[in-house]
Amino acid sequence: MAAVLIAYFDSMDDPYDLVLSMFALGIAAVMLVAGELYLVTRPDPPKNVAPSSSVVTSSIN
Repeated sequence: MAAVLIAYFDSMDDPYDLVLSMFALGIAAVMLVAGELYLVTRPDPPKNVAPSSSVVTSSIN
């Protein structure tokens, strides 16, 4: 595993690619946490008590 990482870092063209990928990973983590907080803290939907729908029947046989 270490040899793979060493080969990866030796072949990296621009070291700022790693910084950019870490930044993108941080943004993704923040978005995941924000989405989870939204799902946990959103209010319950209003309970609408609607009358039952009428049954439509046809006289055509």
